[in-house]
Amino acid sequence: MPTIPAKVKFTAKPYDVLNAIRNNASANYQNYVPIATASDASIKEIGAIIMDYVALQNEFLYALVNRIGLVLLTNKMFENPLRMFKKGKLDFGETIEEIFVNLADPHTYDVATAENEVFKRQIPDVRAAFHILNYQKFYKTTIQQEQLRQAFLSWKGIDDLIAKIVDSMYSGASFDEFQMMKYLLARNILNGRLYPVQVSSLSAANAKSIVSVVKGTSNMLTFSNTKYNVAGVNNFTDKKDQIIILNSAADAIIDVEVLASAFNMSKAEFMGQRVLVDNFGDFDTDRLAQLFENNDDYEPFTSDEITALNSIPAVIVDRDYFMIFDNLYNFTEQYNGEGLYWNYWYHTWKTFSVSPFANAVVFAPGTPSITSVTVSPATATVSAGQNFQLDVEVVTSNFASKAVNWSVDTTSAGLGVTISVLGELHIPSDVDSETEITVTAKSVVDATKYDTATITVA
Repeated sequence: MPTIPAKVKFTAKPYDVLNAIRNNASANYQNYVPIATASDASIKEIGAIIMDYVALQNEFLYALVNRIGLVLLTNKMFENPLRMFKKGKLDFGETIEEIFVNLADPHTYDVATAENEVFKRQIPDVRAAFHILNYQKFYKTTIQQEQLRQAFLSWKGIDDLIAKIVDSMYSGASFDEFQMMKYLLARNILNGRLYPVQVSSLSAANAKSIVSVVKGTSNMLTFSNTKYNVAGVNNFTDKKDQIIILNSAADAIIDVEVLASAFNMSKAEFMGQRVLVDNFGDFDTDRLAQLFENNDDYEPFTSDEITALNSIPAVIVDRDYFMIFDNLYNFTEQYNGEGLYWNYWYHTWKTFSVSPFANAVVFAPGTPSITSVTVSPATATVSAGQNFQLDVEVVTSNFASKAVNWSVDTTSAGLGVTISVLGELHIPSDVDSETEITVTAKSVVDATKYDTATITVA
């Protein structure tokens, strides 16, 4: 089970930090280094002693980073704007299995058939999704021996040293976590994996009417439905579990009191359900390219995609929509005796994913529509007893779903030919050669948009 580390409020003074290090240090360190006091003379005395011996320097910095640094890190680790969605630290394993049990089917009571049906099995509709460790990064900083010497000139120098070692790497990791979560959300929006709700382009004049649409949608999410999640399972989201993510411009225009009423909450209660981001299409593209280095799944955003994303005022997602786990975070160090410096590394491994079962809605101007559906290959010859993968490209506008329903013609279905929801065609081994199978992919949004492929059995 993932765990959320307990927050520790770090209020220690610099001399408390030095004494905490001393209390947990080796006997050799304690023999040489005196107890610190609040006087400037104390810090300079301790500094002079530590700087005379590399072994004491190593022990001091090791304790500073691994004891004090991790306390600071634990206290700050959830500070990216989307931090509330994080699930905590996964201490063991690399894979999370998410299980959803769909609604049980109804049956008509009939005493005459009960004696024959009583022992028949009714297999529950259980769905599973797997979320896998997919992010392993580290951050590095160097402390020169002269920087350590300067730190012992005043108590502020100790604070500055902690900030350089810990904050620089933490800030980079926190910023990148935010970029990754926004990228994950943006790609799912662009791929039609959030249910689109049309609103007008937001302005001060129509803000209340847009809030009315938001309220109506929020109300609908509290009823069990299959259309608000990509897996198409019957699910609902209570008001208390609905999180609205607003861009900065929308937050400035929409009155928080009015928006809170849409969630049937007071302003104070609602603030815990509201997350503010700069914009849905604002990214540090150079940074993203670094984060996705050697990753074939990365798709840079086009200018049209950025424009479309920045037109979105808000999304509503279930509290469990994001599946973000910390798998590992660790500080380590290495002293370079030749160069008289210490290198520090902060490693952070994470799982970035979203739940296919959680409800999620995107509000955007423009009518969601399907432009075209294209199946490939259009023709193919496949041997009986084989499986064959077909692909489909769905061109959409305004974030319409790209999902399709696959089917085979009635005659082929009668021969046992099947096709999966992902477009994998199965041809039984007893199907005669020269049999032609017609495969259809039809948009779930607009049934008039479809395409077919003809598969000939070899």
